[in-house]
Amino acid sequence: MPTSLTPLIATFLSTFYVLNLLAPTSALSWCDKGHRIVGLIAHANLTVEARKEIEKILPGYMTLADAAIWPDHEGRSIRDFDPLHYVTISENADGYDQARDCPERNCMVEALKWFSTVVADKNAPIMMRRLALHYVAHLVGDMHQPLHAGRTKDSGGTGIRVSYRGATTNLHFFWDTDLVEMEAGTDEEIAKRLTANLTEEERRKWQAGDPTQWTNESLMLVRSHAYNTGSVELSDDYVEKARPIVRRRLAQAGIRLAWLLNITLK
Repeated sequence: MPTSLTPLIATFLSTFYVLNLLAPTSALSWCDKGHRIVGLIAHANLTVEARKEIEKILPGYMTLADAAIWPDHEGRSIRDFDPLHYVTISENADGYDQARDCPERNCMVEALKWFSTVVADKNAPIMMRRLALHYVAHLVGDMHQPLHAGRTKDSGGTGIRVSYRGATTNLHFFWDTDLVEMEAGTDEEIAKRLTANLTEEERRKWQAGDPTQWTNESLMLVRSHAYNTGSVELSDDYVEKARPIVRRRLAQAGIRLAWLLNITLK
């Protein structure tokens, strides 16, 4: 276990015991939509073996899509876990480097690696595996949102004010929420639509790599498009180029989450 995560996990466990005594809530924020779509795509692509193991790990009322949004709700009760949702990479760098970008191993890349090993450990306490599964389901989604590999100086786009068709927000929230909300239909309908026409070749290409590679993909996208806003007022052209990126990243995240869990839970 990385030493920097050890005290965080220990501190979190006491809270986790309490939170699991609380009745589940059906109220979801709008920001959950992307993570739920990723969870739904993943669930549809799990092996029978992985589904059975997940059913053992999660409480009966919780689906994989529910687990994927948990870290943004109950999980936020421990502020020390906040850095695990993103990574900031040097602007002159070609890609992620652990020693430079995450020396304390408290970023999404290293957290996903660690939580995956916990999920795989059938000798670990079920509560630990449950906590880890929540974060695996969530962090794969975060990793595929380009601005979770954004710049330090603007806090991954949260410090950049933007407007679109009269609505003002920040760039990070626009990618997290607004672009996802432009997709018509329920979460279930969107999840099915995003993967309906995937070829076997696309699936094979996506079912590969690791957290570093997936993060570097987001880094390239945030540089090539997300930050190129032109002005505070986003253009229709900017949005129409962003929407297929969001669709593709949601689909990739779901397929890769399933692939990761299928391997992890063999």
